[in-house]
Amino acid sequence: MSDIMIHPTAFIHYKALVTESRVGAGTKIWQFASVIRGATIGARCNIASGACIDGSDIGDDCVIAHNLAMGPGFKIGNGVFIGPNVTFCNDAWPRAGKDGFDADAYIGSPAVIVEDGASIGANAVILPGVRIGSGAMIAAGAVVRADVRAGELYMGRGEVRKISDETGRIRIRRARADESEARAFAEDHGIE
Repeated sequence: MSDIMIHPTAFIHYKALVTESRVGAGTKIWQFASVIRGATIGARCNIASGACIDGSDIGDDCVIAHNLAMGPGFKIGNGVFIGPNVTFCNDAWPRAGKDGFDADAYIGSPAVIVEDGASIGANAVILPGVRIGSGAMIAAGAVVRADVRAGELYMGRGEVRKISDETGRIRIRRARADESEARAFAEDHGIE
């Protein structure tokens, strides 16, 4: 495993050829993360603590934040950002019993596809049968029930906006000392 960094408390499943997980060069996997049951992780990814990637495929140059829940049946493209506590669902009618559910059904036909360059905000829930387009963004806390097209911002409750030019976008926002300062900042930067 050339230049792969795996924290000593992470678990990578390498035991049996049939279920062997694969990790690309330059990837970092942090404490208490699990990469199991044939999951594949591309090159130069960062998998944060507590993430569980179970039998899914992640492309190159992805950032996976803390506590991801991702079972079998998901295909993640290249350059994707997945925020903390995101949950991917692969069972449209979940029950404790597994009658009628077979994770192998997703081999070659994923439950969810996230295309290159997409971003998924913290605490989002992605339901099965969804495709998130290239460069799309999912708002924090959103429950995604339907496809999100390339270049769209999915706000939740079905509200979708086209992502406009991203140059000059403010990425760091701090709490303001008082309400008038916060209001002035929002007006100056076109923030609602």
